[in-house]
Amino acid sequence: MNPISLAELTSIRTEATAAVCDQTCQIFRSTIPVTDAYSSPTNKNYGLLSTTVAGMKQPSAGQLQNYGFKIGSLAAWHVSLPNNTDVQELDHLVIAGETLEVQVLLTPQSYSIFAQVLASEIKS
Repeated sequence: MNPISLAELTSIRTEATAAVCDQTCQIFRSTIPVTDAYSSPTNKNYGLLSTTVAGMKQPSAGQLQNYGFKIGSLAAWHVSLPNNTDVQELDHLVIAGETLEVQVLLTPQSYSIFAQVLASEIKS
């Protein structure tokens, strides 16, 4: 027996998304990688995958420490998306005019309310 019913979990997810995800987010995914003569990736073409909502906050010190090998000195954000959003590492998120690249998927060990990622700013 589950300690929380599917209906209760759905209700919690809906209310939490409405409270936290206050910005429009476009998710772009690499379509066809462009390679050089040696088959090394040189550039990627990104196509719009979906449009959803998102919430952003600064990552915790523990997250920065745990994922420092991926984030390094990049400006990073902890991004919350509605649960079951199709998002993968290296996807691009456009939120409030800023382009972010997903570095880490923060997958929960139990019930999830959001799809959460750590993403770094891309400066053009």
